[in-house]
Amino acid sequence: MKPLNFNKVKKTYLTVTFSDEDNTTIMIGTPTKAIMDDLLELQDELNNINEDETDLDSTDNLYSACAKVMSRNKGGVKISKEFLEEIFDFEDITIFFDTYMKFIDEVTNGTNRKN
Repeated sequence: MKPLNFNKVKKTYLTVTFSDEDNTTIMIGTPTKAIMDDLLELQDELNNINEDETDLDSTDNLYSACAKVMSRNKGGVKISKEFLEEIFDFEDITIFFDTYMKFIDEVTNGTNRKN
C-alpha cells in the first residue's frame, strides 16, 4: 500500500468570481468541521432571509459565515464581511450558500475518492 501524503492529495474547489471592479476570482475549498458546524447552524437564518423575516443579528451572522467560508480559498485571499456587505445583496448570499452546499454534496458523494 502506498503511503498517504496529504501534500499530494488532489483537492476540489468551487471557483467564485465577484462582481467587484477587479472581478476578483477565488477557488474555495471544502469546509473544515468548524465551518461545517457553523453552516448547519446558519441554515435557519438563511431560511429567515428567504422568508423576509430578517433581523440584524441573522444578517451579520450570514455575512460573517460567508466571509469565513470564502476565506478558505486556494490563494489564501482574506475575504472580509465588510467586502461582502458592499457587493452582495440577500439574493447573492442565498445563491452562494445554495451553490456551496451543492458543491459540498458533490464532493462528498462524488467518485473522486481514490485509495
